[in-house]
Amino acid sequence: MITHHNTFQSIFHSAILTAMVRWICVFTSLLLMVGCGFQLKGSDAGSSSAKLDGLSIQVISGQPRSELTREVSRALSALGLTLLDEGDAMLRLRLQPEQFTQRNVSLTAQARAAELELTLFTDFTLIQPEADPIDARATVTRQMLNDPRNVVGKTEEIRLLREEMRRDLADQIARRISHSLGS
Repeated sequence: MITHHNTFQSIFHSAILTAMVRWICVFTSLLLMVGCGFQLKGSDAGSSSAKLDGLSIQVISGQPRSELTREVSRALSALGLTLLDEGDAMLRLRLQPEQFTQRNVSLTAQARAAELELTLFTDFTLIQPEADPIDARATVTRQMLNDPRNVVGKTEEIRLLREEMRRDLADQIARRISHSLGS
């Protein structure tokens, strides 16, 4: 009976030791991430927006009512930039129409698309006073699995992914403008 009790006690101590090692590993990992400067995407927006407060920008688009133009305007406002329709804006953003492409990445045994790659991109130009214009391209890519038997579901999934990609594209443009103005 004594050996059975000792065996139980050693298993109990082993379990406690394992749990302690796990917690030490988790705590050490967190310390390393904080120490190396790891930040979540967009977490530095507060520090850069202070530099952009008071600046005005005009968004010039061939499609002023497009969803991309609205998303870019939202993202620029979130940075603290003042949007002006016309007139005395310090900055001008010339936004080209978005381009959407879709290509097959892999095929099924029946030679149908099993996986799709969706790409949304646009070209834009930031015009600043007393500086050369900055021409750039923003691109967002996503991959999705394709079920050829569910055409309605695929269409809806592409529509939702495209909306998400458009928001990411607008945020990417805003971050680039913020970075360009901050340096």
